[in-house]
Amino acid sequence: MRSPEQARDLVSIVELKSLARSLLPPSSPLRQDILSEPDYLKAEDVPVRVGIDSRLLHREVDQHTF
Repeated sequence: MRSPEQARDLVSIVELKSLARSLLPPSSPLRQDILSEPDYLKAEDVPVRVGIDSRLLHREVDQHTF
């Protein structure tokens, strides 16, 4: 079980995963990346994930893969 301090340091991406499932095709690298992550990320890891996911999104938009 997590301590209250540890729980505060986590960010839920459950809603983001739901959006990825409903809006992105199964072949989307962005969708696959988002769904491969745990439901809760350490707050310190979120900026890194946002950077990676934004690059994947730009690539998909440029390639019109969704």
